[in-house]
Amino acid sequence: MYKGFYNLSSSMLTQNKNLNVISNNLANVSTSGYKSDRMISGTFKDAVMSRTGNTIQGAEGQALGNSSMITVPYETVTDFTDGAWEETGGSLDFAIHGKGFFEVDQQGETVYTRNGSFSLDQEGYIVLQGIGRVNGENGAIQLDSDQFRVEADGSIYDMAGNLKSKLKIVDFENYEDLTKVSEGVFAGGAVQETDATLLWKYVETSNVTPVREMTDMLVSQRTLQSAAQVLKMYDAMAQKAATELGRV
Repeated sequence: MYKGFYNLSSSMLTQNKNLNVISNNLANVSTSGYKSDRMISGTFKDAVMSRTGNTIQGAEGQALGNSSMITVPYETVTDFTDGAWEETGGSLDFAIHGKGFFEVDQQGETVYTRNGSFSLDQEGYIVLQGIGRVNGENGAIQLDSDQFRVEADGSIYDMAGNLKSKLKIVDFENYEDLTKVSEGVFAGGAVQETDATLLWKYVETSNVTPVREMTDMLVSQRTLQSAAQVLKMYDAMAQKAATELGRV
């Protein structure tokens, strides 16, 4: 019976975490450049095997036994596939065509994003709202006015044709090295060059698929509810057994 308690409780905890991940995806369905997350889960036995490289025994050389059926979340992984491109007409909206990220200075720390929905701060610097100033090839980009044009390579010219700056776009050797620091914003990783081009007056939409997320949410909720109902049955059986054994 205790095995059943452990299995059901672990399943409920895993589904709760999965629902949190799905809810966060749905909350950011309209966030430009947002990359959806997916929770990977499995049995305790699989988790031990993946972390220790041991295909037969537990971490201390002991057989895994009944604990192998306990469900645990492995990790939350990010889906870096592109979203769609949406034309906005806004002069401070940019989308990356190809692999790459914008570079942003967040209080002295360099972070990266696909969210090109920028604005100008009071000093005329291009910023990603709530994150920091957007970097060009020579540091933060400051403009004299909101009248400019942008080429596909990221070069920004004033209306007289003078080059003001160039948006810095970088890519990474391994996306698994990136750490999500906020919604659609990442840090870390080994930077490398990219041949991506820029779409001006466009933004990249979130890659969240609402229908899929809602379907996954329903499945997770039903699994959670089923586990909770069976757990109540186990609890009732345990109380009945304890009462009847007490009488004997």
